[in-house]
Amino acid sequence: MTSAEEKKRLLLLNIVWAALLLWLALNCTADGYRDTFTVCPTKLFFSIPCPSCGVTRAFLLAAHGHFAEALRMNINVVLLVPAYIAFPLAGIAGAVLRKNLQQRMLDAAGKLLRQWWIVLPLAVFEIAAEALNLYHHFTLGMP
Repeated sequence: MTSAEEKKRLLLLNIVWAALLLWLALNCTADGYRDTFTVCPTKLFFSIPCPSCGVTRAFLLAAHGHFAEALRMNINVVLLVPAYIAFPLAGIAGAVLRKNLQQRMLDAAGKLLRQWWIVLPLAVFEIAAEALNLYHHFTLGMP
């Protein structure tokens, strides 16, 4: 059984998912990714990108089928796009099967993220993402 706290968290996550879907729909022009604005505190205050800078633009590029450009924009798109697709599919399948598959998915992810052998490669991946973002920022002027 899902607790009230878990239900609130799932509702919030589904709202965020829907908001991102709406954002993608509103920016579905070929050059829509260029018109986004930054809300990143690191970028705003220090003028350098954080590991997630460019993720929105990378999502927009991936949505248009520009996967190589999306990877150049931010490599985190490799992890986030599959999660973005899997989460609502788990919700739909869970509704059909009458099981809370989204909560099971979150519980499994929480369990995995408490394991050092998962956290260490993810940390290395994020360090690489930041290194790439800094490289792109200082050499190409993006993201």
